[in-house]
Amino acid sequence: MDDMTIEKLKKIKAIVSDIDGVLTDGRTGFVPEPEVKFFNFRDGHWLKVAMRSGMRVGLISGRKCAANQVRAKELGLNFLYEDVKDKRAAFEDVLKKYDLSAEECLYVGDDLIDYPLIKRAGFGVAVADGVEELDEVADYRTKTPGGHGVMVELVRMLLKAQGKMDEAMERYRK
Repeated sequence: MDDMTIEKLKKIKAIVSDIDGVLTDGRTGFVPEPEVKFFNFRDGHWLKVAMRSGMRVGLISGRKCAANQVRAKELGLNFLYEDVKDKRAAFEDVLKKYDLSAEECLYVGDDLIDYPLIKRAGFGVAVADGVEELDEVADYRTKTPGGHGVMVELVRMLLKAQGKMDEAMERYRK
């Protein structure tokens, strides 16, 4: 990581993410239930590591789905906004509710609807397989495609930049 990236990451107090295409691979399936989604277990674990390290963590999605609600509850996330037509308004609500500045938020997305938040966040991230237009505003493009461990990559990078990785690992090294 270069010095500018490290300095931006040191300021981060919250991780805000899109769902479809970031925590999932962007596909959905329809069976007798309205919708089926597949989430990466390692992403969930590393989001919990981030929360134990003092981060606020939550999701903003343009779609509403029971699977999103179950996953957010299971992980104990701080917030979940669904069926959001204007992600900027939801992001501003997060900033107000948690007394954060945009500079203190990392936002990760995969498509054009995420462009304004990637641009506004203190550290904006596009996933590896996200649309190329996000490169205009993203601080970082993951090596990992959506649904395959994006949060593992980002939380590890964030904790290392903030000097919190050893502390986060203590519970596992006992």
